[in-house]
Amino acid sequence: MLDVDRPDSAIFPGRPLRVAMIAFSPNHHTFRWARALSDAGLDIRLIGVSAADADSPHPPHGAKRHRLHSIPVVSAAWGWHAAIAAANPDVVYMQWLFARPAMLLALNPRWPMIATVMGSDVRQDLALPETMLERVWRTTLLLRAQHITTVAAPLAQVVAGYHVDLGGRMSIVPFGVDTTQFFPAVDRPMRQPREVLVIGHFKSDDVTYGRMELLQASMVVMATGQKVQLHLAGRRGNDGGAVTAYLASHPELAAHVIDHGSREVDMMPPLYRKLDVYVMNSMQESFGVAAAEALATGVPVIASDVGGVRSLVRSGDTGLLVPTADVPALAEALLEIAQYPAFAYSAGQRGRARVQAKFEWQTTVDTMVKLIRQAARRKADH
Repeated sequence: MLDVDRPDSAIFPGRPLRVAMIAFSPNHHTFRWARALSDAGLDIRLIGVSAADADSPHPPHGAKRHRLHSIPVVSAAWGWHAAIAAANPDVVYMQWLFARPAMLLALNPRWPMIATVMGSDVRQDLALPETMLERVWRTTLLLRAQHITTVAAPLAQVVAGYHVDLGGRMSIVPFGVDTTQFFPAVDRPMRQPREVLVIGHFKSDDVTYGRMELLQASMVVMATGQKVQLHLAGRRGNDGGAVTAYLASHPELAAHVIDHGSREVDMMPPLYRKLDVYVMNSMQESFGVAAAEALATGVPVIASDVGGVRSLVRSGDTGLLVPTADVPALAEALLEIAQYPAFAYSAGQRGRARVQAKFEWQTTVDTMVKLIRQAARRKADH
């Protein structure tokens, strides 16, 4: 029987457990996880998925990077294999599911592997294309993992649908929020009806995230006489400049928009604390970490009724759920928050309590560390 309570030093004398972490190096989620796992005592060797990752900022404290000099299609398998082998890992942790033939060829069968599946890693929507060959590679890579984590139950159901043997090797490990960093504004008075409604949307301009619909709903709200202020943050997306063009053609709305641009996660808490409501009207969300961050700061959330968002936003409790891409419904929800500030305040308080109880960052990290150590000890025992 596997002894999960033995210290790492009893299995790997004189050194910490080594983890080859395969991820998009420039991504802030990658740095956040690498830093947390390093702080937990693991020896994290960060491996990017392309040569471009080698030019990204330095890895977080405690994590080491292995450079990939060139990853053309033909040599990708060798490049990945060499980088992982140089790390000499006890466990390979694939933070995104790179379902490519080269990645499968790169993985030594002796390396235990844990994979985290994000929303974009698998086909969640039947309307999205997925060829038979793509499905085969995804399924094969999922079966290669000894254990799989997903961020929410709906995504776990999608993953289980790829093969009958996958259901028994999955855990739900949600994105966590550090509630000591994301906390409510101190002594901020409750907003009064008819005062300016401060709205936040901290995603990109990508059409998937519904920023255009939020702008249109804000125009409907303003037409009722309700004043608004919009705080936007995030990179430019694939909307072809539609959001920029809409604001240019509606100066009466643009005058009340503050665009903070792309921000690192550590810079976000003060922005959330300015808000009366956060809007996440995405077409698809596997979890909705921005909604969790908003709730942790005591801000109610209006969200599309999709995916894992339902585990965070309960309509009439921690916020309001609206149909996807429904501008009138979104406008009505914004007006409800504006007209009933007592509900908005209590919803934010309940939201923070829910995040603290179920989505605390340290709990999430502890769970992942336990899974990684279990995989390494299974290798050592067998």
